[in-house]
Amino acid sequence: MNKILHFLAALWASNVYAQSTVTQTSDLEVTFPNLSTQGDAPVLSIGGTQSSNSAPGQNTDPYTPSHALVLGGQRVGSLNAAAETDQLGSGASIIVRGMPDGFMDMGCLICTVMTTYPMFQSRAGLSSNLTDVTNIGDDPSYDTVTEYLQPGSAEPVLVLEDVTYDATHIYLPKDHYLTPQQIARIHQNQYIVTNSITSDVAAPEFPTDDGLVNPKSGKTLAPGNYYVSLVNDVAEDGSSISVQGWGVLGGNSSGHPWKADDVPTTTYDTVRNNFGKAVAMIGAPTQAGAINVYAAFNPSDNPHSMIDHVGGAEFDMHYMGTASNQASMTGLLISYDCSGAAAPSSGGCYHPTYDSSAILINGQNLPNGIQNNVSGWANEYKGYNFYIPGSKAPDQGKGNRHTSFESRTPSIDGHNLVTRAWTEQVTDADTPSWTDYRVNFGLNVDGDQWRAVPDSGSDMGFISFNYNVANLGGVCLIGSNSANLNKDFPGFCVRADGTTWFGNSLELPSGVNIEARANVNGAINIGATLSGNNQGDWVVGTQISGGASIRGVNYVYAKQYVEQLQTPASGSATCAAGQFTDDANYHYVCVGTNHWRRVALSDF
Repeated sequence: MNKILHFLAALWASNVYAQSTVTQTSDLEVTFPNLSTQGDAPVLSIGGTQSSNSAPGQNTDPYTPSHALVLGGQRVGSLNAAAETDQLGSGASIIVRGMPDGFMDMGCLICTVMTTYPMFQSRAGLSSNLTDVTNIGDDPSYDTVTEYLQPGSAEPVLVLEDVTYDATHIYLPKDHYLTPQQIARIHQNQYIVTNSITSDVAAPEFPTDDGLVNPKSGKTLAPGNYYVSLVNDVAEDGSSISVQGWGVLGGNSSGHPWKADDVPTTTYDTVRNNFGKAVAMIGAPTQAGAINVYAAFNPSDNPHSMIDHVGGAEFDMHYMGTASNQASMTGLLISYDCSGAAAPSSGGCYHPTYDSSAILINGQNLPNGIQNNVSGWANEYKGYNFYIPGSKAPDQGKGNRHTSFESRTPSIDGHNLVTRAWTEQVTDADTPSWTDYRVNFGLNVDGDQWRAVPDSGSDMGFISFNYNVANLGGVCLIGSNSANLNKDFPGFCVRADGTTWFGNSLELPSGVNIEARANVNGAINIGATLSGNNQGDWVVGTQISGGASIRGVNYVYAKQYVEQLQTPASGSATCAAGQFTDDANYHYVCVGTNHWRRVALSDF
């Protein structure tokens, strides 16, 4: 035990400033100086040059960064261990216990910051306005989090200027060979990004707009057109870096596919930077991510366990209050802020590219994109302009409604146009079945937002299924006033049996006809036409051989009657009693079946 304590004391002492002292007060106790006297001194760091992946105590394999700290696994050089068997590590857990109790870095149990800004400028953004105590009135809570991640602006590990290239190397100028310290910071498979670009891929541009809440146009960034590679190894004298060939990210789909003999050009980027000379950036990623989890799960690969389920990300909360409404929670919160003033304030609220998203679901062969399991009383979705309440029936009783979903769009004059679907009980039944309900979809103006019971605003026209039971199995188009005319025949309805009902007169604009068509020997012909003109002409049988009939039960009234002159073949020609016709000389009347009589006509 004493040897372990001495080792820990030496390690600690080697990583604080020179004035630090470590005192062993007994065989079982080690004390350290007051750390507040050390200023900005680190209390723990990992030093040394880890340039070999095969020496004991250094990194496990060439894919681990040279300054990485590995916990819970064996390293290459350890007894009976190698890069290929490193998975035979300790399998240890790392448990951190603590209590965040202040603002900024004191507000998180684990703070992870990716940035090149100085320490004080990259504090955790938790209640940061409390640096001035007068802001207490503006801050609704003291935030604390278990893990805080802050990706920010990050510079490459090394920026090498005035370099030259061939298909497999970066060459340093003779007066700027890599130093041993620089070599120690380079490892195999490290990112390399150059400022050399290809003309095959369009140069990126940063489109601009007014930055307000409703920008008029925009597009995403063009693909990067710069040459990139991965480190292979470094020359001992620091004169060159061997690379694994050159290519353009996304080049296969943007005009510059992989070429084994590619060499970065002498045309340099002037959009993202403007060095004006060849620059290679070592350890330079092109995308920053807060959390990126990759899980490869093979349920067949663990025959001696019962693991057959993988949870990608899980948030478990057990509400232990003694009553409802004692606390609130936010399971997933994504907040976006901008430079400039957000609308309706003056100024521009600048935004990222138009393909940016808060939540993006990727998954070829994924059975469900989003699966929502909530109670019927809970809202499934509440958004800025879209709302899906819980799935429940309207409260029992005639006229009671329940919203299925709604979407709202503001008009330029400040009103809200709400398209909504809702279900409504339309009978007095005490034990209603599905036939006692109607389902509607229509327009409402200025209805209250997020209303599971849609009882506000002004209803406009809507579509109704099973309208008022009388149209069971049918569908109706209903205007905002037509429901007052007849509860059974409102607006325009097509019933389940195909019959059509009108709740009011059918009006046609001038020049528009109602046409009844007939199928004659496979050809569709107009059988009858009701013309929408000032005369109100009704043409019947215009294209049907043999004509057509107009029938009335009692009388036919008209200001004028015009017939086609026609002579019966004989007095016994086929006819029905009451039928009549005329020619230039006689008026013929059928007085019985197949029995015609006539009277002569004369001038007057």
